[in-house]
Amino acid sequence: MKVLYIDELLLVNFTAGAAFLLAAGLLAGVRCRGARLAAGAALGAASCLVLLAPALPLPLALGYKLGAGAGTVALAYGWPGPRVFLRLCGWYVALNLLLAGAAGLAPLGHTANLTAYLDITPGRLLAGTAGVYLAVRALLSFLGRPGGAAVPAVLEVAGAQAGVLAFYDSGFTLADPVSGRAVVLVRYGAVRDALPPEARGVLDAAFAGQAPEGPVLGLRYLVCGTVAGRTLLPALPGAALTRRAGSRVWRETELLAAFCPGGAEEGWTLLLGSELAGRMGL
Repeated sequence: MKVLYIDELLLVNFTAGAAFLLAAGLLAGVRCRGARLAAGAALGAASCLVLLAPALPLPLALGYKLGAGAGTVALAYGWPGPRVFLRLCGWYVALNLLLAGAAGLAPLGHTANLTAYLDITPGRLLAGTAGVYLAVRALLSFLGRPGGAAVPAVLEVAGAQAGVLAFYDSGFTLADPVSGRAVVLVRYGAVRDALPPEARGVLDAAFAGQAPEGPVLGLRYLVCGTVAGRTLLPALPGAALTRRAGSRVWRETELLAAFCPGGAEEGWTLLLGSELAGRMGL
């Protein structure tokens, strides 16, 4: 008869969960803070206690596993947008299955409610976890990491300040053909409420295809090429972007802020290109 030690079970699963959450973030290009990582790993470890519960119907057990996995990822990474969140969940599940497949070479100890307890030592299981995590790091060091996570910054435009999530996109090359000044692309829905009424009126009219009423605040249009074709984006001059990381501060002024539809559903609210990203310390 195999004896399960709850403290050992929770500690091992907490460590494995933290490693796989970090690895999932590396693969999805998202970062999380230490406190959030610990909270997610703790939920992942606690969810394994269903192993000791009475047998559940298959739909209920499956729903529990899906909910526990999604909750674990959500605690660690919040809601970075549906596509990014699904990528995080997919990588987290895949890494757990990879470890289970490797550890499954050992005799199976106990299964219940779609959860398995393998008859191997904690040291061996943690060594396997470390192996999976290090394999992910080695793969990324060879292939390169996916796009880095969006970082908080403050956009100043039209005399107002708005918090944004700045994302460096190496394929973003939009520039002002007249002045040559750097351009940032801003999701209008994410910053609209922070803008003054006159700026909202100008941009609302621009997106509606109407002539703005009152002062136009230097409004101009930039031609932007996308996979869907070419389009015109309304832009306002005199923007500034500030980013802080610890005691360091990066600030760029005299930018042109171009606006596109949408909010924060993709996990970013502002795009910047390579040259500007370098000056902002990204």
